[in-house]
Amino acid sequence: MNSGNTPFSETDVITISELAKRLKVRRERVYDIVAEPGCPVYDMGGERQRRIIWGDFLDWYRLKYRVASDK
Repeated sequence: MNSGNTPFSETDVITISELAKRLKVRRERVYDIVAEPGCPVYDMGGERQRRIIWGDFLDWYRLKYRVASDK
């Protein structure tokens, strides 16, 4: 996990809550995003056990959500 001032690592494994903080959106919005087909979310089994590899998510997110001026 990120320790403050250091940049995020592409290999960070994060939770839904951590993803919401990184994207600066509400957790409810993140649940909508990770429910979309193709989103690289990993189910570790059990309640509240979904994880995201930050680099995989960024790659998918960049393809899915283009910069507003590109639309």
